[in-house]
Order: sequence, then structure tokens, then C-alpha cells
Amino acid sequence: MQVKVDIPYPEIKVKEKNIKLAKEILSSYAGSVSEDTAIHNYIFQYLILENDEIKNILKEIAIVEMHHLEILGELVKKLGLTPLYLSVSNDNTKWFSGEYVTYEKELKNILLDNIRNEELAIKNYEKIIIGTDDEYVKYILKRIILDEKMHIQVFMKLYSQVK
Repeated sequence: MQVKVDIPYPEIKVKEKNIKLAKEILSSYAGSVSEDTAIHNYIFQYLILENDEIKNILKEIAIVEMHHLEILGELVKKLGLTPLYLSVSNDNTKWFSGEYVTYEKELKNILLDNIRNEELAIKNYEKIIIGTDDEYVKYILKRIILDEKMHIQVFMKLYSQVK
């Protein structure tokens, strides 16, 4: 099953250093709804589930999310900050925590949580896109959104097959 869009990722560059934008991206990098959290969720699910097909899909999606994490980390660096595993809101920092991971064990609930979290991730990216005039960052985030939308489709298809 395909888990990422077959379109190349744009070059990782920014218009100029922008600490405010870097802080906003840090929340999508390692906040409660972030690429880092998604990776931890999908690996946890991979480890606890029994269905090999679903396990392999989760592993492949986790790998895509790892690529997104790398891209966001590079953006944060180019915008002027160190890509630490934290989020910033109103200049308050919160370090990444294992409490962000959803430790659900029932497959239907896992899939619903994954759909919800991918939708929230997309909303966060769209908020960043609306709030910046950096066309390079917008282009990169729009490309990541395409993968996140595909992940929603994958999880919805799996959900429809679960009895």
C-alpha cells in the first residue's frame, strides 16, 4: 500500500532567518501533535499489534514521518534555531514527552486516533502556511500535507476493513 505521494520534496530553503517562524515549526517538529509524536505512536503500534500487514504499513508511515521530521529540523536550523525536541507557545517551552504518545491497544481506536492526529497535524501546518510570507516554507509544508492526507486515506481504508 502506498503511504507517500509520488511527488519530490522541494529543496529545503527559507527566504531569511525568522525565529518566530522557527518556533512555530518546532511545535510541528516535536510538540504534542508533531512528526516526532507520530513516529513514536506508529512505532508503539507496530510493536503491539499482531497483524503483519498493518504493522508493515505503520512502519512505512513512520519512515515517512521520520523524513518529515528531518525536513522540519532543517527548516528550523535555516530559520535560525537549533532543532531541539520541544515546542514553544507564547515563549514557554515544553520538552517532548512520552506522555504525548497514545498508548491505545484496540485497533479501531488506534486507527481513529491516527486519523484525528493526522488531521490535527494538517491544521497546524495550514496555520503556519497562512501566517507566513515565506514561499519556500509554504511550499515545503504543502508537500508534507500531501503525505499526511494520504496517511488519513490509508488509515480510513484500514478502519473500513476492521471487523
